[in-house]
Amino acid sequence: MGTTADATVTSKGQVTIPKEIRETLSIEAGTELEFVVEQDGELTVRPKTPPMDRLRAIQDQLADRNVDLEAMRAESKQAWDGHREETDAA
Repeated sequence: MGTTADATVTSKGQVTIPKEIRETLSIEAGTELEFVVEQDGELTVRPKTPPMDRLRAIQDQLADRNVDLEAMRAESKQAWDGHREETDAA
């Protein structure tokens, strides 16, 4: 099991992240956090990963598979352009 600690929400909705957790996740002042509420109500809090880092990680994962990234980009662009046309028409 991982690291576990308790915290209390203040009247202003603030929570102090326990020192042990901050150290485990290398959270410092100014670190952006991402809150994810799962369908079952479970809350996950994690340091926010910059979007380009997330995209690079996905690209690295896809590189291990036989995936045509150019075809994927073209399909994505086509889908996005279609979405924009629908939005503009509304």
